[in-house]
Amino acid sequence: MTPTLSNPALWAFTGAKVVLWMLVLTRITGLLASFPMLSSDQMPLQIRVVLAVLLATVITPVLPVPRDLPAGLPQLVALMATELAIGVLLGTVIAWILEAAAFAGAMMDMQMGFSFVQFLDPATSQSSSISGTTMTQVSALIVFVTGMHHQMILTLVDSYRVAPMGHGLPLQAMGLVYLIGQLLAKGFQLAFPVLAVLFLVDLVMGISGKFMPQLQLLQLSFPLKIATGLVILGLLLRELGPWLVPMLEAAPRLSLKLLGA
Repeated sequence: MTPTLSNPALWAFTGAKVVLWMLVLTRITGLLASFPMLSSDQMPLQIRVVLAVLLATVITPVLPVPRDLPAGLPQLVALMATELAIGVLLGTVIAWILEAAAFAGAMMDMQMGFSFVQFLDPATSQSSSISGTTMTQVSALIVFVTGMHHQMILTLVDSYRVAPMGHGLPLQAMGLVYLIGQLLAKGFQLAFPVLAVLFLVDLVMGISGKFMPQLQLLQLSFPLKIATGLVILGLLLRELGPWLVPMLEAAPRLSLKLLGA
């Protein structure tokens, strides 16, 4: 009778499970690497590693072992690269929604005169605008308050039904282009109240300068536009939740649709 630990079938099954765990860990790593806030430099690397390992350990038992496992190291590396790309795509959908809010804030800053003021965002290590960073931080807070991070974990599990291991990256390129266009339009929609009001301020200032040449437009326009823009921005922040939540709720469906669901 063959001892249990010397049974070749047991070692083959265990090896298959280890490979499956590594592939699941790779897809989860891609998701965490692109998910807002979790991919930030301010999030300690140790926490991200522990979170990825725990999620992979929980998810792996509910997934079936693929029939065709990689036969060698080159095939394993190629499959891991595909799994990483799928995970990045899942998290990028949420990141792009937040970028739409940042895009709206950048357009507001251009009209208010804050585009001259750039500072280093510690979350991205890049120069960011004041309004854009404010909108991004509030949007990221809404993501976690609404439990969207939990929904994306469920979407990650569901992605194995849409994009099984070993079947490549079924990316819908036209759907990706359409999604980017829709998010840019949403960003402009969010910034439109500020842009419209400040355009009217510029129009009134231009007419006033035409009839009153002695008016110091340069000294008056900057504080007036900044004050007006900040007031409208404060009102917009109250409506950011209703504007953002429907897109966040649709993000899991959109991410699976990009994978061919």
